[in-house]
Amino acid sequence: MKFSPQLNVRTEYNFQESLIKIKDYISFAKTQNFDFVFYAEKHSMYGVASFYTQAKENNLKPIIGLAIDNPQTNKTTLLYAKNKIGYQNLCFLSTWLMENIFTNFDENFWTIFNQALDGNILISEDEEIIKAYPTLVEQLNIPKISYLAQNEYEHFVVLSAIKNNQTIKEITNVQNEHYFSDQEMQQKYNVDQTAKITNIAASCNLTLFAQIEDYHIANFKTPNNLPSNVFLKQLCHEALMKHFEKNKTTINRQVYLDRLEFELTVVDKMNFNNYFLIVWDYVNFARSQNIVVGPGRGSSAGSLIAFLLEITQIDPIKYDLLFERFLNPERATMPDIDIDFQDDRREEVVEYLFNKYGAYNVATISTFQTIGAKSAIRDVARAYEINLEIVNAITKNIDLIYQNDLAAAIANNSYLQQYEKEYPELFEMGKILIGLPRQTSTHAAGVILADLDLRNILPIKLGHNGIYQTQFDMNFLEALGLIKMDLLGLRNLTTLQMIQNNILRSRQIKIDLSKIDLDLKEVFETLNSGDTSGIFQLESPGMTNVIKKMQVNSIEDMSIVSALFRPGPQDMIDDFIQRKKGKVKKYLIDPTLGDILNPTFGIIVYQEQVIQILQKVANFSLAKADIVRRAMGKKQAQYMEEVKAEFIEQAIKNNYQAEKAEIIWNWIEKFASYGFNKSHSIAYSYISYWLAYFKTKYPAEFYAALLSGVIGNEHKTAQYLNDAKKRGVAIKSPNVANMSFNYNSSQKLLFLPLITIKGIGNEFVRKLRETYEEDKNLFSSIFYFVTRMLSKGLNKNLFKSLVWSGAFDAFKYSRQTLENNLEQIFTFAEFNKNSLVIDTELIPILEPEKDRPEIVSAKEKEVLGFYVSTHPMTMIKHENEKLKPLPIEFIKENQGFTRIIGEIQNIRILKDKNQNDMAFMEIADETDALSVTIFASTFEDVKEKIKLGSVLALDVKIEKYKGKVSASLLKIVKVIK
Repeated sequence: MKFSPQLNVRTEYNFQESLIKIKDYISFAKTQNFDFVFYAEKHSMYGVASFYTQAKENNLKPIIGLAIDNPQTNKTTLLYAKNKIGYQNLCFLSTWLMENIFTNFDENFWTIFNQALDGNILISEDEEIIKAYPTLVEQLNIPKISYLAQNEYEHFVVLSAIKNNQTIKEITNVQNEHYFSDQEMQQKYNVDQTAKITNIAASCNLTLFAQIEDYHIANFKTPNNLPSNVFLKQLCHEALMKHFEKNKTTINRQVYLDRLEFELTVVDKMNFNNYFLIVWDYVNFARSQNIVVGPGRGSSAGSLIAFLLEITQIDPIKYDLLFERFLNPERATMPDIDIDFQDDRREEVVEYLFNKYGAYNVATISTFQTIGAKSAIRDVARAYEINLEIVNAITKNIDLIYQNDLAAAIANNSYLQQYEKEYPELFEMGKILIGLPRQTSTHAAGVILADLDLRNILPIKLGHNGIYQTQFDMNFLEALGLIKMDLLGLRNLTTLQMIQNNILRSRQIKIDLSKIDLDLKEVFETLNSGDTSGIFQLESPGMTNVIKKMQVNSIEDMSIVSALFRPGPQDMIDDFIQRKKGKVKKYLIDPTLGDILNPTFGIIVYQEQVIQILQKVANFSLAKADIVRRAMGKKQAQYMEEVKAEFIEQAIKNNYQAEKAEIIWNWIEKFASYGFNKSHSIAYSYISYWLAYFKTKYPAEFYAALLSGVIGNEHKTAQYLNDAKKRGVAIKSPNVANMSFNYNSSQKLLFLPLITIKGIGNEFVRKLRETYEEDKNLFSSIFYFVTRMLSKGLNKNLFKSLVWSGAFDAFKYSRQTLENNLEQIFTFAEFNKNSLVIDTELIPILEPEKDRPEIVSAKEKEVLGFYVSTHPMTMIKHENEKLKPLPIEFIKENQGFTRIIGEIQNIRILKDKNQNDMAFMEIADETDALSVTIFASTFEDVKEKIKLGSVLALDVKIEKYKGKVSASLLKIVKVIK
């Protein structure tokens, strides 16, 4: 059947109100031989840019509009942009509608609606609109199209149920009329409606993405209205003179002066002076507010200007970093200065920009959360009222890699294949839902700063903290002349500031990160010993293993480890280590490349090395070499063929043999896609080093900050507490008198906060603080404490948790005594809770009872999720020291036969290839956990002894393969518990 274009097509961006994905709409229009397509979302314009782009790519004329649904009459009004002015007015109207939840045609609406008529065609079936504009309005019936074909009706009903949080049985009012149909048009439309639609399309000639004349970046106001290039140059030269003063004898001044002059010339020529000043200003603001700013991120660390403005803390000349990797004068791309801020204060920087440049000139960026496979199944299952246990069984079998491809998940899982046969409608609808946007979210880092009201460029909406947000996602911003600046929140910077604050509080020492000695032998000894837990980038077992093998002794070494430890270059790690240790001495592909490759022992680790080799061998400019490097990485075959010939020709002129030039080219090409950005790698290694420095010099303060960041994560908490003990830090239980929300430290002591106790939240601690401010006698006795806190949220369950966590230990009763006398304490508190003064002579005397260590440790684990006083395994090992067990942490470092004592925390029994039973069990002691394989030959003899929670002494065989540790059970020496 031949269809005609429709005016009121709703797509996926009317969240959960349409099944039509834009790509499917465009595909449908192509099959119907449409010349034009209409697009109008209800109140928003989220999908406009994507729709426009896809329509143009398919030679369809996109007609962009906005739909307004009157909630009182359920009638629709459409505005379609005839030109740029009309589009801009739609942006203003959509922004207003998204900001003011539209419930009525009030006075404010009419004002902005009247303005929006300029440059737009008005189409309506709403009598109120028609009455107000008889002369302007195209009076047409406008059926809402929410799915493409009549046979999709049942799917649309399910979508409506999901949208309204109802079951299919409860959806009764959805008519099967929201699809394309000529027959329906004959029934609903006037005879001349098709002609009118064609005329409307002919009248609309909007070009959304015009050729960009200039970028819309905010204007930085310089002092005394100095030209931005003059002010930037002035700032840089002043900073360079200070740098020379600090480094009188160690640097070549002319090299810095030449590099600065070159960079300033490029920046000025590309008209990016303003950009640098804006970034300098908000980084300067952050530093002035004591917000930790990262040392650098990405290629911007290769800029001397960025270093001198303290946008970065990395001297690019010291580390041989390239400006051209950041800003290429032969390739007109925007600079990309990404800045890390401590994550808990990033919003302050965004708010500063909002206040400085204006509400409508600053915006964060929308992203769209789409429905994945698991959530699609859950949504549909609720509509069909399918049992939750079955739903859980289904979703458990959907691997994360198949979140956007349910069909592939089914194809690779026999359980899902069976479930699909049993619940075909569930899986059919689930596949349809996947990829549909569910709601908007906010881009983690991107911020737009424009030199004019953003509503002249694109629609926006109110976002977090009253700051506006683009309705388009990041993919379409640059084409509109908008520049995305990335202000990222980095948790490790927050940790660094907490450490600094902890040291200032506990030792009265103020530490400036930029003044930390980067060559301390003891810091590298910490890393090389494998003590990398809590260290940014270096914490994973694989990375730790590489560091131990390599034995790093500089920031450069740390950077190389980070750059190599990725898929691809990982294969070169062993070669690198052998060369670094001097076991392989001849490794250069050509002796002329020694200056570039000797620091990495003949292996291309960095993208910068690729650029430098291309320049060295073929005399390419660094800018051109970077373009070639990018092409190599993207495998642009045609361009590579052309440039290869040029490379060899130039190399021959530069005294290289043709054969050698060919070998070098092929070798570079192999490594180009592996190479890492050295600027980024060096910068992030600073963060790693700083953390390792604090761990080495101030372990208590380090762990207090680290643990504050993992409150609620029992596994990480237990790991870090155990590590802290190894560094000689004593762990102190929670204490009701310690009303901090974070871990605190003092010299070699670490104090747990109350919120580590299960059931105790920030609100209880706040009430505790308030009560203490009102009554300084709060901690005078357990009886007084309970009496005063009884009306502030303290109940018997919380009391028990506080008892067994050790929070009441300061009251000088054993934990068992307080447990035994709970009723007596609460009876006293109830009786006295309204008394202004409590007679201390009335306080009962409690019968004391000694604590038993095994009960204390078990109860601590129960209420905290980890052990504090004594790990029960420590006591068990002490009692069984004649068995001579080794700590699991230690035996993982060695191979061969060994004995351990541990608790079984997990068991998984399965069949081997011969259909015999075998098992995998997780066994843990106080130091670490180990996965132990029990082969079928052993399983039959030990199956009665391996039970969850049992404590066993085991003989195991430890083996290592590709850095991974595996263990197999030899025999059970003793069942201890």
